[in-house]
Amino acid sequence: MKHVSERKVWGKMGKYKNPLRLENQWSEYECGDPFIMRFNGLYYFYCSSAGEYIKCWTSENLIDFTYMGSVCDDPLITGAYAPEVTYYKGRFYMITSPKGSGHYLLEAENPTGPFRIISDNYGLAIDGSFFVDDDGKEYMLRAGHNGIVIHTMPFPNQIDVNGKLIPAAYLNYWTEGPMILKRNGFYYLTYTGNHLLSKGYRVAYSVSETAPDHGYVNLKNRTLLIENDPEFHALGHSSSFLAPDLDSYCIAYHSFDLDSNPHRRSANIDRLYFNGARMYCNPIWWEQAAHRMPDFSCRGTEKLQEITLEQNTYWVTPVETTANYTAEWNVKPGSQEIHLIYGLKGKRFGSIRLRRDHTYLILECDEEKASGRLNDAISFDGNITIRFAVKTDGVMDVYINDKHLCRYPTQFEEGVFGIEKKSSDVIGYIAFSSCTEGDGDKYADKAIPGRFDAIHCWEEIQKVPFHEAGLTIYAGLLATEKPYTYSVNVKSAGVYRLIAKMKSTLRECEIHAMTESGETILTGSLSGICNEGGYEKVWIGNLYLEQGIQKIVFKAYGDDVIIDAFEFVRHSDATPMEVVKDGSLVTDSLRILGHKSTKSLIHKYCGFTCAENHGMGFLGEDGMSDYRIACVINLNSCDTGDLSIYLRVTKESWFHAQLAEALFGYRIRINVDGIRLYRESYDEKFLAFYSFGELSSAAKQELTMEAKQSKITVSIGDRVVIQYVDPEPYLYGKIGMEATGEGFGLEYLRVY
Repeated sequence: MKHVSERKVWGKMGKYKNPLRLENQWSEYECGDPFIMRFNGLYYFYCSSAGEYIKCWTSENLIDFTYMGSVCDDPLITGAYAPEVTYYKGRFYMITSPKGSGHYLLEAENPTGPFRIISDNYGLAIDGSFFVDDDGKEYMLRAGHNGIVIHTMPFPNQIDVNGKLIPAAYLNYWTEGPMILKRNGFYYLTYTGNHLLSKGYRVAYSVSETAPDHGYVNLKNRTLLIENDPEFHALGHSSSFLAPDLDSYCIAYHSFDLDSNPHRRSANIDRLYFNGARMYCNPIWWEQAAHRMPDFSCRGTEKLQEITLEQNTYWVTPVETTANYTAEWNVKPGSQEIHLIYGLKGKRFGSIRLRRDHTYLILECDEEKASGRLNDAISFDGNITIRFAVKTDGVMDVYINDKHLCRYPTQFEEGVFGIEKKSSDVIGYIAFSSCTEGDGDKYADKAIPGRFDAIHCWEEIQKVPFHEAGLTIYAGLLATEKPYTYSVNVKSAGVYRLIAKMKSTLRECEIHAMTESGETILTGSLSGICNEGGYEKVWIGNLYLEQGIQKIVFKAYGDDVIIDAFEFVRHSDATPMEVVKDGSLVTDSLRILGHKSTKSLIHKYCGFTCAENHGMGFLGEDGMSDYRIACVINLNSCDTGDLSIYLRVTKESWFHAQLAEALFGYRIRINVDGIRLYRESYDEKFLAFYSFGELSSAAKQELTMEAKQSKITVSIGDRVVIQYVDPEPYLYGKIGMEATGEGFGLEYLRVY
């Protein structure tokens, strides 16, 4: 038998670029709410309808899609919102919300239809999504004003209308587009908010290790997808699915180009990364490597070999797996039980038997490894997908129709695998990959600008556990003078700030970075101001990086360093300038947002302020770090108004139908009674307050605000009135201002 090399080969796999352009999509401008289902080795792509029927495309590699035509043209589903499909008991079920007016359930014998309606209109808002757990129980999730709601489904054609709110899955306003992905015992619930016409439309997630309908918590950074770049923004309504390598996961979502006329909504696909309970993704809209394919794949028996073992005939793969691998076999069993073999070398092998009485038995050399019952969602009258993975610790996981069946220690690693000939009526897709345990995350190209976890390097790295919200995540220990290699994909050539979330026994940590441009010595100066886990977020220096896919190699010197994550942002310095003088704007660099567009901030009786109830503006670039602002604020004793200065702002957006705190950064809010400091992260956390007291009657206040390392300082004249050191600091971002109501405005503002 041939043997596939243990070495993982990456690169030379082709490239692709988001957004995707599909043949026969509704128009050049419309491909929203993408849903991708993987079945029998093919990907089926559905999206919201802009007409009288629902379209479908198929792909083997998530790059080249073939248009399959309409899968349903019932007049009742005209304008179908967000159709999603699941495979249950040998049939395909769809849920969709026509024009956002309730939900219908549909059924078909094939994923390409034709789907027919099998229910009355259930109502229940929009964005219905199926989830089937490992035990075969089925659920439906949907959008809600107070968060995502989950419903049980007693039967595939029946929804219990009495749903349960999931409090953690709420984005402080309208929240939609839910989906559950289960991986390694964690339920990852993704959802979107708040309005698709906002550049800050975003995908977030909550995690449960308890059940699909309760136990969800939010990690410190639950934002999964967000971008407000002029080229790429308004990211939302996602679906997650197994990648072609059989082990990794991808996420499909749409972007909405709100600067084009007409607006253009397009589909995108990126890679998900996992670290214990944490899931993360950096959207990439520049060229990136194609999705890794299996080491071996075929459809049907054309590439298989026929052999005889113990007087039984088997179809087997022509090549052996690696020692650690993930394999998949799709089969329609007909009248026979399924008998799959694996790890075959000579005459020794393991066997998996799935019986029509819904029991299973797994043997290795006549020793029982596992047995039990199959869940009720499996039908022997349809396709059955058997996926199994051998891990580095010699443990095998078995999945049936993507639902975890069992785990057991195996004595069989590399070898061929196959199926008894008489138990296979129709053989479908067969494949194996040398990826297992999520190790594809180690070799995949991480986006720069962006952040990635330190454990996702090529080399074996010691994992150091820590906890957020009671769940385990892992940092990586960079042992002294050992290389740790990361594949990265750099958007454009230039100098990047490098930030590390780290801890060490040393106050000065030396890390060397080797890139195509040479070696750079980086220094992490730890102040001792850290989070509850002892980690400190530190700017460790700048790196020049060329554009494109490349490697960065890090080495620690002096002592080991434990790093949770690296973060890269394009370097920029704050330009000293006057922004407001004598109550008027004196620069054209301020980007103004609000319902009156560029006239949302104007000169009025109280200085530079909002034209009508609200206006905001932003200055500079994301990569600015330390800077000071001096300003004079006019106060007119009006308790309906206030004025805010923002420091280190990123991902800002404005839209009338979304939450107000739509940015990441620090907010210094001034009103008649004093100064308040907040931390903004598409919600708001109060940090500190200073009362004006006897100064409240003053008509003007001279203030200085400074962002320096992890410290935010506010002074009145020469007196410091607020000083806050953030254990989880934002270390870079733009300058911003905001005015609401009446009576407060800027007389003067200078950056230096």
